[in-house]
Amino acid sequence: MSKRDFLSTADLSRRELDDLLELAARIKGKRPGQVLSGKSLGMLFFQPSLRTRVSFETAMVQLGGHCINLSSNDLYELEPQEQAVMDGRAEEHVMDAARTLSRYVDALGVRAAARVGTWEFDRQELLLRSYARYASVPVINLETNMGHPCQALADALTMRENLVSLKGRKLTLLWCNHPEPKSLGPTHSILEVAAMMGMDVTLAHPLGFEVDAEVLERSKTLARDNGGALQVVNDKDTAARGAEVLYARSWGCIKHWDDDEREAMVKRSLQDWKVDEALMAKTKDALLMHPLPVRRNVAATDGVLDGPRSVIYEQAANRTHVQKALLMQLLK
Repeated sequence: MSKRDFLSTADLSRRELDDLLELAARIKGKRPGQVLSGKSLGMLFFQPSLRTRVSFETAMVQLGGHCINLSSNDLYELEPQEQAVMDGRAEEHVMDAARTLSRYVDALGVRAAARVGTWEFDRQELLLRSYARYASVPVINLETNMGHPCQALADALTMRENLVSLKGRKLTLLWCNHPEPKSLGPTHSILEVAAMMGMDVTLAHPLGFEVDAEVLERSKTLARDNGGALQVVNDKDTAARGAEVLYARSWGCIKHWDDDEREAMVKRSLQDWKVDEALMAKTKDALLMHPLPVRRNVAATDGVLDGPRSVIYEQAANRTHVQKALLMQLLK
């Protein structure tokens, strides 16, 4: 059988998404046995990780397998371009690393979300896609600047647990201020998954913080095809009204993607773009979601993060369960 990668939420059909979430819900709180006994997952982290690393390792251990974790300190500088003349900093080509690692492990996870060029360059996910091309084992996206599909699976499971049916439910995906430039990965992935689930999605951000145009158009099509809707607004108060889920997340400015100082200047006037008690009061008693880590009292206040409608830790906990389901489908 040919291998199956999980690089993007766009890799899933609606049927496959439903099956993954149903499996995750069934095995949550249970130990499904040593179904992955003897299996190994290699995880390559080119950026820091807390929830992704620990939740995947926990998932593999509970399924009877084990993980090998490598950070940027353990890895050579890699060259992803084909037919490159490697006379620069890169010590090894991705094809050699991927083909070698495929002899050691049964699946590979890759986190590669650094800003290394323009948006047009970074959106290509060259490192992740190169690993997927050359590895003979399944490759899982652990976050890039374009997507964080495992986070979106946990988000969907969390919303289903609290709202049961998601079709027609109102989700507001709200940009929040952050002192550092952030990836668009979690934003893109939850946007696509919510659209696929037929939700009524409002994407709210200041002018200049638009998401990738291709992702936006695909999400609009997914929403329409699944009985939902997607609108974009540039006013946070308008976006919050009537929301049943308020999903807070910061993401970077595509226009100034390769100019951190310019992006920081733009954000100086956007400090009121945060979730506080007054904004939550405009919602329809909404669930508060955030993928973490969160800058407290910058992106959202302590009062709402620790309030009764916050499900941020449920989101984090559900990472383990959806990843068990994903690993079982890719490796069993």
